Amino acid sequence: MRLAARNLIVNGLAAAALLACEVVLAADLIVTGAKPDRLFVIDASTRTVRSEYRIPDARGAVYTVLVSPDQKVAYALVAGMERIVGIELATGKTVFRADLSSANERVKSFFALALTPDGRELVVHEVPTRLLPSEYVVEEPRFAVFRTDGGLDAKPVRTFAAPRRVHMLLMRPSGKSFYAIGFDLFEYETSGGKLLGTRGIQNWGLPDHTQPDLLAVWPVTEPTGIWTSPIYSEIKKTGGNQAVTGLMSLDLKSGDLAYADFEPLSALIFSTALAPGGEFAYGVYSTLSKIDVKAHRLAKRVPLDHTFYAVNITSDGREQKLGGTTCDVGFYDAVTLDKKAILKLPDCGDQSLSTLRVIQAR
Repeated sequence: MRLAARNLIVNGLAAAALLACEVVLAADLIVTGAKPDRLFVIDASTRTVRSEYRIPDARGAVYTVLVSPDQKVAYALVAGMERIVGIELATGKTVFRADLSSANERVKSFFALALTPDGRELVVHEVPTRLLPSEYVVEEPRFAVFRTDGGLDAKPVRTFAAPRRVHMLLMRPSGKSFYAIGFDLFEYETSGGKLLGTRGIQNWGLPDHTQPDLLAVWPVTEPTGIWTSPIYSEIKKTGGNQAVTGLMSLDLKSGDLAYADFEPLSALIFSTALAPGGEFAYGVYSTLSKIDVKAHRLAKRVPLDHTFYAVNITSDGREQKLGGTTCDVGFYDAVTLDKKAILKLPDCGDQSLSTLRVIQAR
């Protein structure tokens, strides 16, 4: 009996230790960038900075941030949107660098890049300008594909034609195609650049609605695999149009695209993120908004201390993370929208338009 009891205790302790390990492994980390050249890894449970790295030659701001599928490397668009640098999250080592511009050509990527699901390729929307002795020549935009094992002088392995006015790329889970979001929604084949389809955004064709507008530069699809964004338009009415705020959603796996108005325009929202289960979406700017996705209505709204540009959600859906704009990272309760904590980043560099990512600790 004593042996059996001892074994029971030992097995119980082992199970508890294993569960504790699983909880640690499942803990969320936040990855964000800040001026002039910082990349931060934040422990979401303790609300402390775990790592702080400098991005070489960032030149003033950190824009789009992507994290590799194995969550080992963060790719940051920096240097006036002319360079992409890959930083190893465990060490801060630079493992990738692609300079988009050259001596005779200035190339910008306006937020638009995406990684394939295997992490082997990086697709970038490029806007090039030829620099001649007496004039600048605007060239045709293109997609450039880089291998992520290209080292510190990575060059495109292939390029293909792209539309203008693209400000976000979203890779589909299969990796066979990706979405390019601009004035419309385009889908392109990853391997050869074939245009697979076009659906309306500005030409959305919703009855009784005017042409919409949106600000979509935060490619956040975690934790659901569904990208959402606020979208603004007017409903045509006799006696005067009514401005409304809607939610645009794109399921990267199924390809389903939906629009739904949820309130008369009363507060600006810069970005949104969908919670697990798909029942609620959360949006930020000068307020934190909770949107009932299924009922198409505003569920709750609270004022914020200042504007936040970027929002993300913990993998369990219990807490909202707010970033962008200044050096604050906010932690808010998903149910009540109560402020739980504010983390000031070291040296208080502005996050500005940097993407706020939530990943799993390894």
